[in-house]
Amino acid sequence: MTFVETLPIIINILLCILLVALIVLVIKCIIVVDKADKICDNVERKLNILNGFFNTISAIDGKIASLMGMIIGGFENLLSKVFTKKNKKEKGDK
Repeated sequence: MTFVETLPIIINILLCILLVALIVLVIKCIIVVDKADKICDNVERKLNILNGFFNTISAIDGKIASLMGMIIGGFENLLSKVFTKKNKKEKGDK
């Protein structure tokens, strides 16, 4: 056998080995992508659970903020009434 006759055989054998290696690599990539998809689904499910918790905290925070606004507004009105009465009394005394 000459080199010209053996070269196509060697190339065909190497191509078969390369094809088998690529098939194994693709199968491993599919497995890795499947595991990553499961992890993403798990994280998404846990985030959805936490979204309800954060929505509850947000609602409570909004109620507390409005309550504090009402308290501060009432205190502000009380102070403005006290100071306006003092100013009216001072103007009336003159």
